[in-house]
Amino acid sequence: MNTGAFITTCRRLGAGERDPEVADQAFLAVADTMTVRYAIPFPATVQRTFDRRDTPSRTRRGQWHEMVQHLTDLNYLSIDTFQLWHQARAGNQEPPPKILLSVVEAVGRFVAEDDYPGYALIPSFPRGHLSGRLDWVEEYIVTVVYRLALYTSFDGDTEVRPRYRIGEQTAYGRSLAFRLRVYFHHYRRQFSRQRTTYLEWEHLPLLYQLDNSLGGTYKELLPERDAVFLHVSLQELLLNGPKLFDAFRRANKFLPNASGDYYLQYRIAEADGDTDEMSRREEKLARRADRRIRRSELHADTGGNHLGIRLLQLALWRSGFYTGMLDGDFGPVSHRAVLALVAQERDHGDWKDRKLDRVVVKATEAGSWLVDLKLVGRLLDAYAPPGEAEAEREENEIWDSLRASGREDVLDQRFAERQREVSMAYGQPEQHPFRRVYFGLRSLIRGAFRAVGRIVAWVAGAVETILGAVFDFVKALAKRLQEGIGLFFTGFRYFGHFLLGRPFVSLGNPVGQTHPVMITRYRIDFDVVNLVDAAVSDDDLLRHRAYIRRMTEGAVYFLDTTIAVIRLIATLQPPMGWLRLGVLVARCVRDLLRREGETVPVV
Repeated sequence: MNTGAFITTCRRLGAGERDPEVADQAFLAVADTMTVRYAIPFPATVQRTFDRRDTPSRTRRGQWHEMVQHLTDLNYLSIDTFQLWHQARAGNQEPPPKILLSVVEAVGRFVAEDDYPGYALIPSFPRGHLSGRLDWVEEYIVTVVYRLALYTSFDGDTEVRPRYRIGEQTAYGRSLAFRLRVYFHHYRRQFSRQRTTYLEWEHLPLLYQLDNSLGGTYKELLPERDAVFLHVSLQELLLNGPKLFDAFRRANKFLPNASGDYYLQYRIAEADGDTDEMSRREEKLARRADRRIRRSELHADTGGNHLGIRLLQLALWRSGFYTGMLDGDFGPVSHRAVLALVAQERDHGDWKDRKLDRVVVKATEAGSWLVDLKLVGRLLDAYAPPGEAEAEREENEIWDSLRASGREDVLDQRFAERQREVSMAYGQPEQHPFRRVYFGLRSLIRGAFRAVGRIVAWVAGAVETILGAVFDFVKALAKRLQEGIGLFFTGFRYFGHFLLGRPFVSLGNPVGQTHPVMITRYRIDFDVVNLVDAAVSDDDLLRHRAYIRRMTEGAVYFLDTTIAVIRLIATLQPPMGWLRLGVLVARCVRDLLRREGETVPVV
């Protein structure tokens, strides 16, 4: 089925048609065509999600991996569990039950500590057997990951709490502690394995240290010994990466219009191929770098905890160029990230090559380099996350460029190959547990928008590297499908059962060579028809009733969402590619999730 036929089917559903032909067409699109293209099993179950034998489940597995990363960052999961999870992933294995149990228990703790009003619309997190809790996570994983991502975003997405109490044991308190770990933890000394879960009184000296690095700008707002609340400006500083980076640049006078220079000198080991002779232009730049080093017109150390380097790494991480640890150690991975940023900006064409040549310069001394932090900051300003409306406009322009290039039809195939191509960009977390992929959607879209030409070239097969704009685009696309299509697929099962009249079917324990069957069907007027084999036991009936009860408890939540998506699709006009359709569905779902969060109480 093509998208035009699916749009027509959604129009018929929206008009109230419920005949078998419409139902069959709708299920053909959702359960067959969309399942393959979006790599999400229908219906989604844990077993099918992690089955790699010709099963389209990459996108659903990706959402589990994102959830595990967020839970680790917020200290719901240990570093060791995170590492074991990725070792199983690297071995193409389903996570062992012990690891799955740790993950679902972490989800239960998170949901208990989060104040999202949307949880009131879904069943409470269950207790008891692992299977029941796994079913709950698989059913509501979109909502959980959406909320987790807000708490680990550096795009300013996390809502500031004016009445936040220092030391409170909430998901928000974990979020603030996570950010202090990013800014201050010395990973190489293994301090990260002794992580404090919530922002506590013992963290307050770090806020004073942070203010010192910012020139005392926030001195009057720092909490005293008897303080109960944390000032909203300090909260915002921790939550918003671009805001903190700007404050640091302002304090150290390397904003674009500030006088004077600000450099970072670092050394990296010579790699193979780095011994080529310099061009005349490179020799000139190297001599200039040597003069700056001799005159000490540089800052090799940006604070007692290398905060400036961490903020630079954070900005490069959000822009899709950096995959290493946020550790304040400007080594080979940071070096390659800056080079990749410069290479992408050469394609973009805002700056002349001669100016870009000055961003990162090799000195004459072997292994010595100089980065102009003022110029790097100016480049990274263009990657700052836009507002929601601006992000949507930029995303539309990316799709318009793909359509104009004539490559949109090839995109499905290229996207399907993404797992092999982006594997290295994930930073090999099974070997390097402190590395993280960034999932801030607006940053990913902005990075892709900056160099859409690279994306078009990648679709055409002319670009090999996956860093920067291409990685941003692939990651943003995958994340959209994980959120939007994941929830739509789950909701469509409810839609089929309750509004299209498809039956709920359970199999009982075997009796001889057969399994007794239990069937419950809801008609449009919600009358119930039950068919039960004579051989069904009381235990079989109890399990079937629990299954029906679980489905009916979540029906309102999913039916509202699914009907909203169907109405959205009914307003579209073909031609419309499947991936583009997935992005529009994801926008609709995200708007619904955000709407449920507008009434978050002040605590």
